[in-house]
Amino acid sequence: MGQIVRASCLECDERFEMTSGGGFTFHLLRCDTCGRTTAISFAALGDLHLRYLKGLSGPYCLATAEHDERVRTNSDIVPISTEEYHRRVEERVGQCRCGGRYRFSAPARCPKCRATHLREEAVVLNYD
Repeated sequence: MGQIVRASCLECDERFEMTSGGGFTFHLLRCDTCGRTTAISFAALGDLHLRYLKGLSGPYCLATAEHDERVRTNSDIVPISTEEYHRRVEERVGQCRCGGRYRFSAPARCPKCRATHLREEAVVLNYD
């Protein structure tokens, strides 16, 4: 599940909202340089996402459990590891306009000074 969170920067006192986490049908990746986010849908990933599901020991999430089980038991595709999947998704998403790379593991950053020392203050919205 993803969230939009109200936050403040501990370096410059900037207050802003930040998004974290993907949803039932998409991943949210963050730029490792500026902190900007981008989403990619599982549909856009096609067979790559199915190969990832095939390699999981259980469902990706409860909301897609029935679909994920059908993929694991009925598809004739070669599974891939989570590490391989993340690497290939990051390659597909590509470069941010700032020159950084979108990553699953990149930290949130202040939009003003790009610091990573942030305080989450309140959840504004939870989404799938």
